[in-house]
Amino acid sequence: MDEGKLSLDLLIGLSIFLFTFIFVANFLPGVFADVRNEINLAHQAYRIAALLVEDPGYPSEWESIDVTNCTNAEFRPGLIVLNIDAPSNKKEYNHLDFNKIQKFAELMANNVCRSEVKKYFGLDLTIFGSHISYGLNASLKNLNGSLLLNNSQPILNHGDLSSGAQLMKFERIVYIDHSFVDNCELLIGDRCVAKLEVRVWI
Repeated sequence: MDEGKLSLDLLIGLSIFLFTFIFVANFLPGVFADVRNEINLAHQAYRIAALLVEDPGYPSEWESIDVTNCTNAEFRPGLIVLNIDAPSNKKEYNHLDFNKIQKFAELMANNVCRSEVKKYFGLDLTIFGSHISYGLNASLKNLNGSLLLNNSQPILNHGDLSSGAQLMKFERIVYIDHSFVDNCELLIGDRCVAKLEVRVWI
């Protein structure tokens, strides 16, 4: 080989290496994008489920909001019973208030109010000029998967319709007063044990 000249084999090998390196560098972010998206959706589904079953909502009388004034008020739904007779307004985690469930279902059934609910849950936001809106659906079911009914109607099965996109579901075991449930499969005392399913997608 003359000094200062590269052999054809070296040029071909270097070209193949660079081509492979560029291909892999472009391919890898796409591989991990789905994983990042799943982690984000799982976080959102867990967060919304926790807010619903571990908090009475904000303000404490948020269930006075209805479809006529949901755009004029700041609120965040929470479904648990708040025992005002107990010291420090004791929160009864996982014990759902039937009236709050009905109000939440009413708001989620209305397109405008559902957008407000998602906004206050942090599921409809603008980041760095990009608008992100998550899909949200919530339902109350028996442990075997059948919807809880009251007067032959689902107590809670409301929200957006899934568009077939990637979806993440989170479930929490909850209980409500059995007198409000037509088809409770598991009774413990006077409480119907069920599961709250929260589905989130983007």
